[in-house]
Amino acid sequence: MSAHRAARPPVRELMAGYVGVKFKTVRASREAARGTRALYADLRRAGERLAGYGMAPQNGGNMSVRLRTGFAITSSGSNLGSLLSEDVVQVEDCDLEHECVCYRGKLKPSSETFLHYLILRQHPAAGAVVHAHDPMTSRAAILAHGLVETPREEPYGTLALARLALDAFASRRRIIVLRNHGYVCIGEDLEAAVETIISTHRRLRAKKPIRCPQG
Repeated sequence: MSAHRAARPPVRELMAGYVGVKFKTVRASREAARGTRALYADLRRAGERLAGYGMAPQNGGNMSVRLRTGFAITSSGSNLGSLLSEDVVQVEDCDLEHECVCYRGKLKPSSETFLHYLILRQHPAAGAVVHAHDPMTSRAAILAHGLVETPREEPYGTLALARLALDAFASRRRIIVLRNHGYVCIGEDLEAAVETIISTHRRLRAKKPIRCPQG
């Protein structure tokens, strides 16, 4: 047997209750634009950083980066801590009325595509959006540190959840909490968004006061 066996792709571990995307999809091409593919290394590094702090459990969380046309986003069911090149998908457009997403890539875009689409549309200065789970931090700690939290839960991957997040960002915060569903953060770029999430996580774990970034 050859000593140079091809590495097997990591096993996709899905969180309980995850059933995939809840919207219709139209695939324009199996190949994303070259600029989208070039983001793979950055997204993989970002996902590994989040995983290192325990904030990328199984297939929880998703990340997006603004492009000239649409945005790049991690695929549905992807594991942020072990992203593959095909996990980078290009979303060209979203039809909210018909709940349909037009995309390019081998895999379907994240179940939270509407959340990323609405936030990037509402915040033109944002270059990236990151959604990360934080099972190690309690809701009591989140509230005690004054983080903005959505007033209620909504099912993942729905327009209702995306619109709740958009309302929470109206307070000019750069990071908010989806009730019982993790952080959502906007940044001028991917690195800034990830750094804000990690900084927030570390302060919560250390039980130190947080000054939530604004603007």
